[in-house]
Amino acid sequence: MLNEDQVASATWRITPDPMCILDRDGRFASLNPAWQKVLGWTRDQMVGHAFQEFLHPDDLVRSEEAFAEVLQGRPVLRFENRYRTTEGDYRWLSWVAVPENDSFVCTVRDVTEEKIRERLLEEQRKEALLHKQILAILGHDLRNPLASVTAGVRMLSRQEQTTAGAHLLRNMAASSMRMAELIENLMDLTRIQLGQGIVVTRGEVSDLKQSLEHVIHEIEAARDNVTVELNCQLSAPVNIDGPRMMQVVSNLLGNAVTHGSAGTPIQLIVDQTETLLTIAVCNSGHPIPQESWETLFQPFFRKPAIEGRTSPQGLGLGLYICQQIVSAHGGEIKVTSDEEETCFTVEIPGI
Repeated sequence: MLNEDQVASATWRITPDPMCILDRDGRFASLNPAWQKVLGWTRDQMVGHAFQEFLHPDDLVRSEEAFAEVLQGRPVLRFENRYRTTEGDYRWLSWVAVPENDSFVCTVRDVTEEKIRERLLEEQRKEALLHKQILAILGHDLRNPLASVTAGVRMLSRQEQTTAGAHLLRNMAASSMRMAELIENLMDLTRIQLGQGIVVTRGEVSDLKQSLEHVIHEIEAARDNVTVELNCQLSAPVNIDGPRMMQVVSNLLGNAVTHGSAGTPIQLIVDQTETLLTIAVCNSGHPIPQESWETLFQPFFRKPAIEGRTSPQGLGLGLYICQQIVSAHGGEIKVTSDEEETCFTVEIPGI
């Protein structure tokens, strides 16, 4: 069985971390073999030399201040500086130095790879933050010109138009509405990624049916051959964030228009119990492919439009934003899909 001296000797020889003894002048009095593996310098090249000879110039003052601390009998813990290697580059070292009689026993850890990872993570964080801020600025600055376009389309729509002109204005209105949805979704995504989240302000809403009818009118007016049938069974006001919930309904209806069968009415079914508000958007058409289920509510997921329908080429944020809004209400979105019908059902408790 090894005694303490034998254990200490074995540790000194085989540990992968550098260990050393410094004298009171800051010279290396003794080093273990790990120093050569880390820095490349041999024992003879370091023993008798002051630690300052190997330091990065920018770390000299800090390191001398730390050595002054240990000279006063105070241990230095996890002090980091850079040491030059035989190849001329530098390695980051983390020091623990403890006074022992007239010398100082030091254990050192090479933290260069950790420093590199930290720097890369910080650069990625800054880059991601910059991207998010740019998205937020773009989303904000797109709103004003879009509002002008939308207002112009509405004014022209009130005037007498040829059949071709009316069709053109309807397409422009559809594009404007779609762009407004994209901007709003983009702004919401930016808020989520910046850590702000989607804020909902719940309050008593007594005109939910009228709000739903307004959304339906916008959807039908902006698209040819689209009909939305509303079945609304409300017995009392509901406690929700009205504008946010209309954003959910608009997104779900737009999704149904894109992926549902042309010419077949979309069903918007609203029901209310004492504790639950249910809003379902159902459309006929091909079922959701099995491979799409796991990613259905992920950002930037886009399910291909069915044959014969035109995809709006969105960002794939609609369902993700819907889920975030519903979750902020404490609710959930359930999905069913088969050969006959696809339904997205929103359930909001505590109404």
